[in-house]
Amino acid sequence: MLINENGFFTVSGKWNDKEKIMNFYSIAKLIHIVGALGFFIALGLEWLSLWSARHAATSEQVRERLYSSTNARRLGPISMLAILLSGFSMMAVARMQAAWLIVAFAALVLMVVVALALTAPRVAAIGRALTTEQGPLSSSLHSLLHDARLWLSMRMRVSLALGIIFLMTIKPDLLGSLVTVGVAVILGLASSLPMKGRDPENVQA
Repeated sequence: MLINENGFFTVSGKWNDKEKIMNFYSIAKLIHIVGALGFFIALGLEWLSLWSARHAATSEQVRERLYSSTNARRLGPISMLAILLSGFSMMAVARMQAAWLIVAFAALVLMVVVALALTAPRVAAIGRALTTEQGPLSSSLHSLLHDARLWLSMRMRVSLALGIIFLMTIKPDLLGSLVTVGVAVILGLASSLPMKGRDPENVQA
């Protein structure tokens, strides 16, 4: 604090700059949290719509139940972009170079790769099939809806997202961070494997 020529207290330039940096960091953190909430909402909507579509009896029901998944596909990328941009901004402002941050961002990229490689082509194929489908489900549309790779993608992304939350909470070192993501990948794969008593139709490739 300084006293100006009129006898009033003023904030020095150094403190003023620090306050601006903290305000920017707080805004970036808020965007980061909102982005994370949006991303989990998108995952939940996608899971619910695909699960309900699998239990549809007609193509019209599939169209109706996949509508929320369309909204989720819009919300998901926007939320992911918000998470990445705000995260990089916070890292730059706070000059953070922790190992868990780098591993967490790598896990986010892996989630995007999984979605593009496994989910996007199969959702597109379902959309194309629905353009000509009417009435009861055909065997081809039924097979597309029960494609095991759709659920591998879904469960893998949820598992990775939970792993990222663990990293953000515990903030382990490099080895601990790599182990966390490795365990998340293994859990995602294991939860997608056929289990005794599970409907064989639900796990066909």
